[in-house]
Formats: sequence, C-alpha cells, structure tokens
Amino acid sequence: MMNRKQKIMAAAAGIVVALGIGTAAISSQNSSPVQGNGQLEELHPLEMKKFMKEDGTGFIMYSFDDDTRNVYMHEVKKALKENDVDAKEIYSGDPKYDWKKSRTYYGIDQSTDSLAIYKDGELKQQIKLDDYDPSELESELPHFIETSKELYFEE
Repeated sequence: MMNRKQKIMAAAAGIVVALGIGTAAISSQNSSPVQGNGQLEELHPLEMKKFMKEDGTGFIMYSFDDDTRNVYMHEVKKALKENDVDAKEIYSGDPKYDWKKSRTYYGIDQSTDSLAIYKDGELKQQIKLDDYDPSELESELPHFIETSKELYFEE
C-alpha cells in the first residue's frame, strides 16, 4: 500500500514525464531537416556522394557553367538566407569530378545549373537556374525554396 508521500511523488513523476514528452513533441515539430542561416557549402564530388548516401536530405546546387556560377551562387545564397536554410553545392569543374561517371554516381539526379530539393536521397523537385534571367531568379528562388519546405518538410 502506498502512503501519501509516495502517491504525491508518483503523481509528480507522472507530470514531469508528460511535460517532457509534450515538450519533445513540440520541439521536434519545429526542427526541420532543412534549416540554417543561408550557407552554401561546396562539397567535393566524393563528399557529395557520401552525403547523399548517408543523409540525402536538403537543397543541392549543381553548378556546371563557369561563366554563370558566381551569379547563380550569389542568387542562391540570398534566397537561402531569406528562407533560413543551408544548401550544398557540387561543381562539375572540381578537379576531383570524374567526367567518365554519371552525376547519379555522386548521388544527384538533377539538371546541370540547378537547385534541387532531396528527401532521403530522392529528388523531389528542381529549378533550372539557366531558365531565368538573374533578375527573375531574385523572386523565383525564394519562392522555390519556400514551397519546397512546405511541400516536403512541414506536416
């Protein structure tokens, strides 16, 4: 038979556990796998392959054209910052990029000069950067990122 003190302690422990579970549920709801502070991290090809194999979730920029790369990177970084997300970049001009291998060898399945969203290694959607003028990208990229987050990462 439990005495009064034991009953109070059991009730208090129950409340603490319930609060802990509730807090964990709420905080996990706000932590999206796609978040950050607008960083665009360049990964060498084999680092990208490893990332896609182990995680494979997030925004990936595939840079191809040397002439437009800096412009696209600038616009992508602005849009990432606006939406509080980070992205990774693979660059076909990287000295370690093996042209004899297909891009799927590195775990990506998107068009060249594009920004894409992946979930568990699966391409969900992409925006081809060279389909737009740089001035159009300023509005198209933030919209793409925002809708991608809503579609694939918010309940």
